[in-house]
Amino acid sequence: MKLSTLIFIILFSLSSFSQSKEGFNKEEARDMIALCCSFTFLDFYKTDTAIIPANYKKVFTSGTLGMDNKYQIFINSSKTAVINLRGSTENILSWMENIHSAMIPAEGKIKISEDNFEYCFAKDTAAAVHAGYALAIGYLHKEILQVINTFNKKGIYKFIITGHSQGGALANLLRAYLENLSNNEISKENVFKTYSFGAPMVGNREFSKEYNSKFCAKNTSFNIVNLLDKVPLLPLSYNDTNYFKKNFAGLISDNENINIKNAVTDGVINIFENNLSEYIKTFGESTSKQIANNLGKIEFPKYSKDINYSKLGNTIEISPVEYPKILKNTKILKNDSLMRVYKKAPDGSFINKELYKKEPLVFQHRPYNYYSSILKSYFPEEYKLLKIKFLPENL
Repeated sequence: MKLSTLIFIILFSLSSFSQSKEGFNKEEARDMIALCCSFTFLDFYKTDTAIIPANYKKVFTSGTLGMDNKYQIFINSSKTAVINLRGSTENILSWMENIHSAMIPAEGKIKISEDNFEYCFAKDTAAAVHAGYALAIGYLHKEILQVINTFNKKGIYKFIITGHSQGGALANLLRAYLENLSNNEISKENVFKTYSFGAPMVGNREFSKEYNSKFCAKNTSFNIVNLLDKVPLLPLSYNDTNYFKKNFAGLISDNENINIKNAVTDGVINIFENNLSEYIKTFGESTSKQIANNLGKIEFPKYSKDINYSKLGNTIEISPVEYPKILKNTKILKNDSLMRVYKKAPDGSFINKELYKKEPLVFQHRPYNYYSSILKSYFPEEYKLLKIKFLPENL
């Protein structure tokens, strides 16, 4: 069944459009991160029914596009449509998208096979954006525009764009792309709102300044970050080198589900021994060739010399999730002599912290942990009723 036909069937039974609440809305934030968890639940359990809010209905899931990107479309009871962009996957192309962090001008053209993706993410000529994420929008934009236009024909013009991690970065960049389209490409009646969770940065200071003035200052774009999550500090910038020289190698290899050590090779360590700007440029060119080997010819505009990424505004900080105490060796509990040696605290846990497993570096980044943290922060009663405070697969 064609995308347009499917959406028309779903929308046929919907009544007239109504506005969602303006500004940061804790209910919307809770619902958006729940929707972001859909992809995780589908991967782990083959169904996402347990995590989808009751007032949302999934009406479409795209096929795989470009660098293993995918998105879902939901509609809620107030007739607001949600575009939910998937985060990183185990596919090496997905990680090529992340690490292709050389910047390109925020307005220009990317040649993708025989097509020209003419884009504008910002009007400022000094603005620059993440090349990998810009390329992802190049693969996604046509189909998403078709989705939006299909909704428009049924009188729906209110959209929330959301995503976690890479999906959050794409949500911010997609918002910038859509808002800069001309009147003959997209209806100006459309109203967009953005919620990103644990998203890497997507552009330089000039890009962020323009994005903030257009969307964050009007309280229509929000970036939710866990205080201990390291991913929102990415990509590398000049001022980050001291921190990442110590931590970057561990950060990219800590995820037990994603093995990208071979993808970045020893060159990642050398990034700190040479001029960072030149290395990012060279690394970007190499990454482009590897992507092209899989997807066909790709030509980027001339890379920007600027690699200083800048955070977007309207940052909403949420509390870290407490990692459970998991014994490295449960046989201790059955060994009377060891139980006498290892003393316990009043709460029943062992005082010696070395007996417990160390929290994985990316534990705080997991989408479900963002979900449980938001419940704990804004909906304590719902959090108390949450049977699963963290997913076993994330431990």
